[in-house]
Amino acid sequence: MKIPAQTRLDDASQTRSLARMIVPNSMTMEEVSIPGTWAHVWSKVKFGDEVIVVPEDHSWRLHLLVTETGVGWVKTALLHAMDLTKAIAKAKTVEQPGEVPEDAPQPPQGYTVNFAPAHKWRAMTNDPHLVVSKDHRTRAEAVKAAHDHAAKAQGIAA
Repeated sequence: MKIPAQTRLDDASQTRSLARMIVPNSMTMEEVSIPGTWAHVWSKVKFGDEVIVVPEDHSWRLHLLVTETGVGWVKTALLHAMDLTKAIAKAKTVEQPGEVPEDAPQPPQGYTVNFAPAHKWRAMTNDPHLVVSKDHRTRAEAVKAAHDHAAKAQGIAA
């Protein structure tokens, strides 16, 4: 079945509102879902509105859809919930130059290993100045590539 051609499309910002509500830190995410806890704000929202609810300390966040209102109560549907105390920072995918320990392995003589944003970690020969390996996530991977290249260049490895 197709959507009828005469279907009306409204600008969403004209047909519903998006509001942010800050609640006391003592309030839990579960308490916000109880219709009666909205007794003081029920008249400020209408069916179809979306409400972002956060406590004063911003330790969690709820995105709610208002599904029904009445005198002293509001029913909502949960669109998204996030406990920000348990949020885990995304691990860096590429080791940064400042994170390399001082006792890290060194490249072989005649090679340089450095970081360039376009190449990530790379191994280069000094004379002639050629990039022999690039796009390594860590310095250690680039150093290993430099050692492997040096061994092949000297005919030591197959």
